[in-house]
Amino acid sequence: MKRLLAPILTLILCGCQVEKDAIEAQSQIFAPQTTSGAILIASIFPRTPMIAEGGSIVLTAVVTDGAGTVLESTQTDPVSVKWVSSNPSIVSVDEKGALFGKKLGSAIVTATAFKSGETSAQYNVIVNVVKRNSIDVSELFFNPMQAYVDMNVERVFRLSAVDHAGTATSLSEGAIELVSSNENVLITPTEINLTATGAAVEVKVKGLQKGFSFITPYYTLRSKDESQTVRITGTPLVVQVKDSVETSLPLWNNFDGGGYLSIAVGEIGGYKNIYATHYDKTTKGFLFSNFYSSWDHSTIAGGENTTVDAGRSGGIVLSPFDSNLNLPIAIALKDKRPVLYYRQTINGGWRETPIRESSEADLIDSNITYGDGARLMSLTAFRAPEGSSAENRLHIAYYDPLDSKVCLASYSSPSTQVANSYKCLNVEGNASVHSVSIAHNRVTGEPRMVYGNSRHSYIAADGNETNVSEALYYVSRQNGDLYREELPIDGNAGFASIALDRNNKPFIALKEGKYVRVYSREADESTFKWERDPVSGVDPIQGEIASVSFALDGYNEPRAGFAAIAGNGLKIRYARKPPFRNLGSRWVVEDPGQNVAGDQGSYSAIAVDSANRAHLVYSVEDKKWFNYWAEPNFFDYRNFPSAAYSGADLIK
Repeated sequence: MKRLLAPILTLILCGCQVEKDAIEAQSQIFAPQTTSGAILIASIFPRTPMIAEGGSIVLTAVVTDGAGTVLESTQTDPVSVKWVSSNPSIVSVDEKGALFGKKLGSAIVTATAFKSGETSAQYNVIVNVVKRNSIDVSELFFNPMQAYVDMNVERVFRLSAVDHAGTATSLSEGAIELVSSNENVLITPTEINLTATGAAVEVKVKGLQKGFSFITPYYTLRSKDESQTVRITGTPLVVQVKDSVETSLPLWNNFDGGGYLSIAVGEIGGYKNIYATHYDKTTKGFLFSNFYSSWDHSTIAGGENTTVDAGRSGGIVLSPFDSNLNLPIAIALKDKRPVLYYRQTINGGWRETPIRESSEADLIDSNITYGDGARLMSLTAFRAPEGSSAENRLHIAYYDPLDSKVCLASYSSPSTQVANSYKCLNVEGNASVHSVSIAHNRVTGEPRMVYGNSRHSYIAADGNETNVSEALYYVSRQNGDLYREELPIDGNAGFASIALDRNNKPFIALKEGKYVRVYSREADESTFKWERDPVSGVDPIQGEIASVSFALDGYNEPRAGFAAIAGNGLKIRYARKPPFRNLGSRWVVEDPGQNVAGDQGSYSAIAVDSANRAHLVYSVEDKKWFNYWAEPNFFDYRNFPSAAYSGADLIK
């Protein structure tokens, strides 16, 4: 073994050119080893990585079963990969397979896959660390890093570079070669000679046949005295070529759906059901769409001469009251009052329950002027952990524009006519509210809420004009009472949405000016403070934001879907945090509607399933309907964090 590795080490330490084919031949020493026939690591991409000193790269392990089917990791049936470096002083590796080159040399990185904590398989790769040269390119990566490409359709990706400090760096010299793992895709160009001063270049990828492809960038440049050549391996782009899953149109005529979208993912016996609610502006109908093997559309309530309208945030959840059938529960306005709609069987009809403060009083007066403010409703369903003393609950948050209040109602069943608990907070100065969103503590089930009010002026009792500043509030319920805390936003906010991670730490995403930003509540010794994270890639996201939807995955990492004005109309965007060590707060941004012509509409909704794949629905104005997009299988094999109670969501 030492005799075989010695020539490679000599070449790398001197910074000389190393032929890729020669290295791949040496790497065959490390063929996959399987201790059980149940799973196999089919490969690791890239197979022979070379990274700069101080640079990073992310390895991807492809785990398959005995039949060659790529395995997905879910919370109920996890697949995990543990990464180990033979020499962490040269190359360190984290749980995501992200490598960091500490100093010149070589190390063997071993990936061991586990399924349900029992069966395992191993794969090894040689990682070489070379010295930085005339241009410091420490990381080379695509935006997005994983994506679908439709069959016979070409789409554009941005290939970017950063230096060892995580700063976008100019690719003003050298050459990039793009190599695909198979012939499923056509890449244009495959070789890029760089003379531009930008930190990103465009690459076109066309899908030729179904399957996964790994497109690896290799960056080659010579030293200033031209005596040495350095070849850096970038993080591969994972492309899944597939046929488009278009959202079928309904059979009835005169539809105009896709308004105020909401989405939930139901999982029964390993199969996924996609549930979406939305509003038909023509018939004033509250619509329900679901996908299992094909799309089916129906009307929950409404029709001609009625007024049933979907809410603007969090309008559908999965029931905790139905013995794990995950039946949908939705909320809408009917005749200007918030109403719950629910099913008791999978194929049963919809039942409705008006939300009431008491058996005598409706929550919203029938004389209210109908408008956007009345649509601000959100709900969340809590299924108590097994063995917990907590009880299943349905929590509903909504804005009452008549009394200028934001209210929280909790139910032990959607069929209950009167809320088990009901509390309201007065909106300061009768200001108009632009956002209401709700989530719950994963252990206790206690609700957490966010709402925002716009800048407002009113005449006080003393006759003087009083100005109310724009504000965003985080609300918790403790011992039956509601407490609120103001967030330090910049202003011009909207579309605020809340989610709690597996440790019950709150995250809030919203439009803030021309940006989408995510706030998290961080512990600072005995107090808490809100930290802001702008959603941006190497190029900042700008333009008027028309909607924001938000979710957290099983690894406590945020995902966002939003609509923004770009070019001639609204375009849909999807953003998630990359696993790079040096990218700081930068996000990678996907364009799910890249092949959708025209205005894609101003509504979007996002959900994440148990395999950490994002599902997105978004309106398409030309279709007067909506489209559906799911994130590709991106081979994320990490241990799921165990949920543990945290006090980080309590107001101090």
